[in-house]
Amino acid sequence: MQAVGPPGFYNVPVTKFMVILLSSCSILASILNIKQYFHLQITPHISEHHQVWRLITSHLAFGNSSDVFFGLVLLYTFRVIERQYGCAKYSAFIFISVLISSLLELGALMIGAQFGLKNIPGGPYALIFSILYQYYRIIPITYRFRVFGVVMTNKLFLYILALQMALSQSFATIIPAICGILAGVLYRTDVINIKRWRFPIVLQRIVVKFIKPFFVSPPIARSATATPTQRPFVAGIGSMENIMSNGLRNNRRTTNSTGSSTRSETPSATVEGASSVREYFDTITGRDVAGSDLEPPSPEYTRILMTMFPDHPRETITRALSSAHNNLNRAVEIMLSTPAPSNAAIESSSSSNNSHRRPS
Repeated sequence: MQAVGPPGFYNVPVTKFMVILLSSCSILASILNIKQYFHLQITPHISEHHQVWRLITSHLAFGNSSDVFFGLVLLYTFRVIERQYGCAKYSAFIFISVLISSLLELGALMIGAQFGLKNIPGGPYALIFSILYQYYRIIPITYRFRVFGVVMTNKLFLYILALQMALSQSFATIIPAICGILAGVLYRTDVINIKRWRFPIVLQRIVVKFIKPFFVSPPIARSATATPTQRPFVAGIGSMENIMSNGLRNNRRTTNSTGSSTRSETPSATVEGASSVREYFDTITGRDVAGSDLEPPSPEYTRILMTMFPDHPRETITRALSSAHNNLNRAVEIMLSTPAPSNAAIESSSSSNNSHRRPS
């Protein structure tokens, strides 16, 4: 399974909230023996007892431990979608997907009652498959490989997990999976501009101020053993045992006593090694590489990334391509780990640029 972006829950508070909520509700439902309140059934729960709240609770807890595990793995993998959408758009997408898929499940129960479909088991199957469709459309393929002559991609392992969930309870789980995919398709096609809908600004501010701080995770520190792919060779530096035994002063005298050719080659090699290390750290930290000896960003790759990331400005895309040495896959990983700027920030930056360009 591919890993896109930084590990952990950095910059994905909505995903962290869903993982905690889903795991807690599933465990409590099993301990308290209340799983019967989480499945969706028209007769008699909705038609006679008017338990409309089951439309919400049916998405909060799984009925078995295997689906809990695979569902949490898939939700954690889908955190890259939240990094692409942003918290406000991703939370709106989840609300719309749950709403559309619940209506589709009700229709499926009414039609499927003639074929023996009586209930739909509890669990966010529809939501997971709605996010899976966004993952299929947005995230590019990182690599391909062959097994017995059959070409496969790195997404295959994720699709196998999703297929196992869809078939876990046979016909009863296939229906919500199909409803979730249909909800994802409707959202992707932007029917009646549903992609532009967001929660009210007042509600967003309340959540950001009082709830979001509890689900914000710091970035995971990079390992100290991380090294460049190609280690720069720095000439003129002796081994550590030599330096410790003879001392820095003796080592300098030995270096000064060498020929003029060695003295002329050592500074250039040292500068070349330091430059390589600096370029490497610029790449992993995302610092601007303007003015360096890196290749200019490819216009073709720039157009591809602007199509894939329409919410990001052109400067961010060219900086990612320069940092990745025009490696498209690496540039995609950098862009996915870069949060999308808000519309207000983009409009303010564009207006400021236009004001600077006007002649005085």
